[in-house]
Amino acid sequence: MYSIFHTSHCGSTLLACLLSKSIPTLTEPSWSHDIRFVESIEDKLKLVEANHKQNILVKYSSLVCDIAPHIEGKKVFLYRDYQDHINKLQPIDKEQESLFWCFRFANLIKAKDVLFIESNYFLNNQQQVVKEVCDWFDIEYIPIEINFHVKQTGYNHKNEPIKI
Repeated sequence: MYSIFHTSHCGSTLLACLLSKSIPTLTEPSWSHDIRFVESIEDKLKLVEANHKQNILVKYSSLVCDIAPHIEGKKVFLYRDYQDHINKLQPIDKEQESLFWCFRFANLIKAKDVLFIESNYFLNNQQQVVKEVCDWFDIEYIPIEINFHVKQTGYNHKNEPIKI
């Protein structure tokens, strides 16, 4: 399994779209949002196992980073630097968002087989990072250029792979 986890508002949808020609990619499918309403980690993993197919890349919601240490396969963690993250999300409650950022980061530190990518590095070197991710996942790199706002196209929250 291939997974993208993230801190939110860091370019993860763009990364998923840029990878979509190299591997079938789902961005926050409905079942992945259901994970946050399941209490036990065992039941969360059953939901993942029932839906996350072997040769599919899934970009999970930032709200479910707690499953990352329990999921098999290689993962990418795209994160915005702490201070940039807090500044980006104003006027959201900074204390609460600080806790969320720490929670997400802590879970990915505990996980195995994770490639950590800082958001600004990705945004400034998109094709280079996509190639690095393809190398990490051991999949063919097929470059694509995106010159539109990916969140406005509705690629998130779909149960079918992205078609660009």
